[in-house]
Amino acid sequence: MKLGLFDLFDQTIAGELGVDVKTYIKIIEDENTTDDEQTIIIEGILSDDVETKVKAKELFNTKLKQC
Repeated sequence: MKLGLFDLFDQTIAGELGVDVKTYIKIIEDENTTDDEQTIIIEGILSDDVETKVKAKELFNTKLKQC
């Protein structure tokens, strides 16, 4: 099966967060994760700024603990 662009994107973000794709999608699409939080996580992980990336991972891990 050929992966689509969004599949590759999800794999990339999940890999950076250290979780599997299913877990990443569960957290990012959770009703308790706001649109702003989704943006912070995704843009933060894609950022070249180390501090921004760390904050994004911390936010994601907070959301992960809440589920």
